[in-house]
Amino acid sequence: MAKRLEYSRKAVEDLTSIWRYTVMTWSEKQADEYYNKLISACRLLLSQSTITSKRYEEIMPDLYGLHCGHHIIFYTIRPQGDILIVRILHERMDFKRHFP
Repeated sequence: MAKRLEYSRKAVEDLTSIWRYTVMTWSEKQADEYYNKLISACRLLLSQSTITSKRYEEIMPDLYGLHCGHHIIFYTIRPQGDILIVRILHERMDFKRHFP
């Protein structure tokens, strides 16, 4: 069975917020480019799920994070190999505050 990439509701909200902030601060073109960069990094996880990632066990068991631009893509790997993108947070945020 092929691995799938899934996004939590919170991760989708994060992506939307990042895009909106980038449009307001820079431009729609820059927002689209950064959004596409984040999505490409998420897709890369399907083939290289832990190679360039850091573990964040102190936040949540089996949580990994991939640094992309100024954000960390937090994800888990399900037993069947599917990747769940849990959150996408700015690198300067207090990560623990944004997890249950």
